[in-house]
Amino acid sequence: MIHSASPRQRSTERGEITWVTLLLIASLLGGGYLAVVWVPVYLVRYQAGMVANEYANKAVHNRDDDALIKEMCRKLAGLAEVKSPEPDGSISLQPAVNLRPEDVRWERDATSVPRMLRLAFTYTASVHYPVLDRFTEKSFTVERTQDIQPVKW
Repeated sequence: MIHSASPRQRSTERGEITWVTLLLIASLLGGGYLAVVWVPVYLVRYQAGMVANEYANKAVHNRDDDALIKEMCRKLAGLAEVKSPEPDGSISLQPAVNLRPEDVRWERDATSVPRMLRLAFTYTASVHYPVLDRFTEKSFTVERTQDIQPVKW
């Protein structure tokens, strides 16, 4: 007597696409899509932190805080451009980090030992989902507290 194999015992043929294969492909495609959308946003966030460090370091010898803040805002605006929706429905390119000098909290404490600088700003990044043609926003805060005492050898 010949017994037929039950569906659980039957092995799939080589090369056959199963629901697990489709799930893995969909997961990879979805993950790749989200990486294309979000990695540039977080890369700009990292670069904004590096710019904040750079200007906190410049504050050790340069005491002109207003000039440092303006220069830092200019450099942050030049990091990248992102698509952003306008109120009229059009899409324009805007700086990824668009700050005004008054948006930056810059507190130099020359009376403490060692001298300290507290630097903080918050910016909102516009995130564009290509294909879906949708936008969302993500806010980031960059904060630094740094010793600005000149080094004495």
